[in-house]
Amino acid sequence: MKTRIQCTVFLTALLTLAACEVQLGPSEYWRNIFRTQTDSTYYQGKTQSMVRKVVGAAAEYEINKVAVMDFVDEEGKTPIMGEYMASRVVEEMAKDKRLRVAQHGEIREALSRLGLKASNHYSKMEAKKLGDALGIQALITGRIVDIGTNIDIQMTMLDIVTGEVIGSSTESLNRTKFAVEMLRHY
Repeated sequence: MKTRIQCTVFLTALLTLAACEVQLGPSEYWRNIFRTQTDSTYYQGKTQSMVRKVVGAAAEYEINKVAVMDFVDEEGKTPIMGEYMASRVVEEMAKDKRLRVAQHGEIREALSRLGLKASNHYSKMEAKKLGDALGIQALITGRIVDIGTNIDIQMTMLDIVTGEVIGSSTESLNRTKFAVEMLRHY
């Protein structure tokens, strides 16, 4: 009799467990921790943070129109990552609506006319010429530095009239294969 009760309990437990679904995969928590960090929302968050810091400083200087230059690498060249990050910055500034942003084609035309290229360092005279050509009060430049463990994105807002740095911000990106590829292609 005792064996029969044990058998019944065992079968009942087995049937109950058989009706349950067991998932043997990573939970949502672990999936978020180990995700690749190269999706567009990741870059959007990084640019939002940079723009917030720099735009806050612009209000004090009464800046209302800016030009965002393509970000350059250590060699002064514009990689795909530099174009992408600059376009993300423009997108965030357009959402913010405190600043007007010069159109990218207009910036390229002015650079060509003045014999300049995208850079992270402009002399006061070069910045002034760009400002006059584009009708802007500030210039936003950026630099991308691969430091081995991660990739630093540095963004600076320069007052066209005084040549002073109005605001600056740096964000670190995870050094993924995708990010490195975007940094290495021009």
